Amino acid sequence: MPSKHRASDSEESSSRSGLPPSKRRVRHASRACDECRRRKIRCDGMVPQCTICKNRGSSCEYKDEDRRKTNLEHIEDINARMDRFEKLVENLLAATTASKSMAATTQPLSDAGLIESIIQTRPNESSSRMAELPVNHAGDRLPTALRSKNTTPSSTTSAKQMLHNIDTLPVTSSRLRKVEGGPDYELFQRVGKADAALVQHGPTSLWTCASSHLQQTEASSTHELRMGDWIDWSRNLPSSLNISKAIHDQALDYFAAFYAPWCLSVDMPAFLVDLNICNMTQVSGRDRQSPPSRTAHYSPLLHCCVLYLGLRLIKQEHPALVRSYESIFMRHCSALLFEECDHTALSSLRAYNLFSNCAHFVRLSTCENQFNLGDRQHATGYLYSGMAIAGVHALGLNLNCENYVRRGQMTPDERNLREYAFWTTYLQDTIRALAAGRQPILVETSNAPFPQIDSILDDVLWSSPTVPLSSVTPPSPGLSVSGLRSMRSTAFHWMARLAIISRSVLETLYSSSNGESTKEESAWDLLQQLETWHDRFPLAHPDMNPLPHVLLLLMTYHLVVIFILRPFYRSTSNPIPAQKCQQAAQSILYLLDLFESVHGLRFCHHNLINAIFGAATIFLLGNIKSKDIDLSSSDLLNFNRCVDHMSRLSLTWTEAAMSHDILVALQAECEQPSDELLLDQNDLNPSFPPFNSFNDMQDIWGLMFPDQAFQWHDLSESSM
Repeated sequence: MPSKHRASDSEESSSRSGLPPSKRRVRHASRACDECRRRKIRCDGMVPQCTICKNRGSSCEYKDEDRRKTNLEHIEDINARMDRFEKLVENLLAATTASKSMAATTQPLSDAGLIESIIQTRPNESSSRMAELPVNHAGDRLPTALRSKNTTPSSTTSAKQMLHNIDTLPVTSSRLRKVEGGPDYELFQRVGKADAALVQHGPTSLWTCASSHLQQTEASSTHELRMGDWIDWSRNLPSSLNISKAIHDQALDYFAAFYAPWCLSVDMPAFLVDLNICNMTQVSGRDRQSPPSRTAHYSPLLHCCVLYLGLRLIKQEHPALVRSYESIFMRHCSALLFEECDHTALSSLRAYNLFSNCAHFVRLSTCENQFNLGDRQHATGYLYSGMAIAGVHALGLNLNCENYVRRGQMTPDERNLREYAFWTTYLQDTIRALAAGRQPILVETSNAPFPQIDSILDDVLWSSPTVPLSSVTPPSPGLSVSGLRSMRSTAFHWMARLAIISRSVLETLYSSSNGESTKEESAWDLLQQLETWHDRFPLAHPDMNPLPHVLLLLMTYHLVVIFILRPFYRSTSNPIPAQKCQQAAQSILYLLDLFESVHGLRFCHHNLINAIFGAATIFLLGNIKSKDIDLSSSDLLNFNRCVDHMSRLSLTWTEAAMSHDILVALQAECEQPSDELLLDQNDLNPSFPPFNSFNDMQDIWGLMFPDQAFQWHDLSESSM
């Protein structure tokens, strides 16, 4: 009878070498293969074949279950997990090697939590179940792409490391792993079916764990008019607004021609298409999908703002209608504003920006008799504009999305829509900062690329309004240039580049953190950047493209030149700043005359107010300087031409009338104008209370000359 004593490992190792081969003790596996079990032979469990099967040339398999030791339920559960894991990884690998549509590539993302359910099993379950599996064969079920050459990952940590090594995979982590962040952190969550309906939360936010994966985007379905369908075009307008379809379309026509192209505030062709879709009333039908209430180009709030600004452009034609709309605008649009804030879309950001402008002008119009020119606290519109900045961060528009497009998680069209929406907000924030004399609200931390120039968008023809007006001459503004290529995308791209320089002007020359020597050095560098911009600008010749947004862009360029050099205008050691300021002011005046002859200044965007005011101040300073040296100049005449242009613009924009009175007050403080040079503005300019405050005048001149060396008595002495 053989001895039952089992030698220790040390004893076995020392005695094994001295025994003949037939007497050596061998180690046997705890579970025999099917062939050894059938023959009742001890199996050594070698991989890929045990010694017995190798010698006999038999197939070494483990198909039959050992019911004495193996829990079949556990084995089946593990096998099912491995099958799902293999299928998921194959889909993910396929997604990284082929460029697929969003609908095709987001399907693997729906199983994002599956990997964690496989890896992160409960500790007790994992140890008990995995102990019952033949470890040497468990790795054979993994796909070849993830199978290690030497060892098979068996722990949670190694499995996670294995997944992180796949650099180009879309995010496959569970909700909890999102708080880890990292360079491949998934920034966006899809919150709707509309194009680019994404929100962004960082790893420090609890909301980053609210959604387990980037939801699938659905291809936008087509909504076509069928028999019985109709467009309820006034559905989102105030019910008490008595406006006809003809006037509604006329207002949108003028907005599309003169307002929308500037900073690409609204893509009007897409807006009009989506207006019909979102306001479609369909006949009943089970096979039809309900039209959306908002898209990337249309929202109810945006519709109301576009209509209001369009009506302001033609308010001389319909004064009673404009007053009626202003009386109910804030109440109606405030309700829409709260609703859109709950679910911000790209169209909502454009709506917030326009709403801030609308709120500003509605406030000025409805409280016209309550404001003094010295009261500069009516900042309603400025405060509302901050909502658009918050929307940029909420939607993550300031982030570069190229990686998401490359991985198929975002379509190229969505990326372009997001980039255009970001730069529209960026431009308007910059222009608003220049007008208010403040730093921009949107912090300069963006890595979004410049908007791409879209030749298709450029090729869309610019059209003058189709409905003539009875209150203007000629009755059809812009008719002589109707049919030119709009060049909206090109102008938008170069406006973005100009805005970057404009921000640098505010940060370096008009910031208290920089010294005087630093400002003077920076001024020449900024001027060089501006001149380079102008040399490269493809639409720099206004006579060839006298379109409203192109002319305004060129005037903005010359205004920034003035902002750079005006603080050094009175320098006695260097005459160049004064000379270049005069050249910029003359260029603005030429462009104003061109705009007036082609379109009519009353139809220009309200951002023109700042350009006129900037040029007028240079002419006024030039007139004072010429008097000091007893030289005659045309500066006073040019100044009055600017005042005349401001009066024409005030027919549309209330703030232009206030700016007109500020200019008149500045002139009155400097000298008593002669009767022949003063223009009669009584027929053009609405009446505003005059300046009474000596301190107000100091504030205005202080804005023009932010350097500390300027004192009010400098100007008083020079005018005596």
